[in-house]
Amino acid sequence: MSTKFDKIDDIQKVTVWITNGLDAEAIKYSELFGKELSPQGSGKDKDALTTSQIRNIYGEVQRLKMKGFDKTSLLLLKPRLAYTTERKGTEGSKNFRKIIDKALDAVLSSATEEEKKIRFENFANFFEAILAYHRSFGGK
Repeated sequence: MSTKFDKIDDIQKVTVWITNGLDAEAIKYSELFGKELSPQGSGKDKDALTTSQIRNIYGEVQRLKMKGFDKTSLLLLKPRLAYTTERKGTEGSKNFRKIIDKALDAVLSSATEEEKKIRFENFANFFEAILAYHRSFGGK
């Protein structure tokens, strides 16, 4: 799998999207990234991110959305993400972790609680877009 999604420009764009909201470029990026993480994009099942890996983290994001934003729970996503992605250690899981870690950092670096809530919503939408495209490209 190529590592084109961990370039500095891409990581900085993720921070901007989480901070300022998603735009058409963010959705296109989600599509390309979701495909790259899938067996179709990676070219090999062994390099792909599995649906169970991505859904494990996504489930926690959804729980946070339902019960309300909680900084401690959001902080705990980082070690959960590390465990989930490094357990298999595929290129897809490593690339996924780099991008999601950066997106989480953008949420957590907010100056106010209100800003954190807005950024969390942007993060959740970005994550959902990646998951949807990953699945549409055959993510298993």
